[in-house]
Amino acid sequence: MIVPTVTSSRGYASMFYNIDTRQVEKAIKTMEDDSGKVMAQAITDALRRQLTRSQTYINSSVPSRQRVMGQRVADSLTVETFGENGNEAEVVFGSDPIGEGGVTGSRGGKLAIMLERGVQGFPYGFTFKTIDPSPSFGIGSTGLGNFINAKANAAHPGFESIGWLAQAYAEVVPELEREIMGALQEAFA
Repeated sequence: MIVPTVTSSRGYASMFYNIDTRQVEKAIKTMEDDSGKVMAQAITDALRRQLTRSQTYINSSVPSRQRVMGQRVADSLTVETFGENGNEAEVVFGSDPIGEGGVTGSRGGKLAIMLERGVQGFPYGFTFKTIDPSPSFGIGSTGLGNFINAKANAAHPGFESIGWLAQAYAEVVPELEREIMGALQEAFA
């Protein structure tokens, strides 16, 4: 609050201003204490809206051979917030469990990373020709062997990246500044 004081003596006039800054200091302290939480919530809200768009993008972009993989990644998407202390917070968007690199496939691979970066073709680490038929494998009770219908030098063909995380980033970043400014104005204006 500003309180002006006007005085005059011997032909001189002067004006002094006494400024009470307690309310301003209190408002600044409140903003310092709560701004991280307000910004984290605004970012979290924007990323949660993006989550649905990313799920749709993943499911519509994967080739039919990766349909199950795409569904598992889409279903695992999450938004987590860490460290809402004062004016700092960390908001993370990705495949759950985030700290472990996302959802894991049946053979141990990180499926979200595979869909983001793609997979180069590779030869399998075994060949079927090295498996000898035996009573418990290949021959069985039929007396017939070599039932496996496989190529001698089998290789995984690989697949292209769908770039789901890059797409999510490109869509949500333009919204963040507007979301944060709106949340700060609503909280502190």
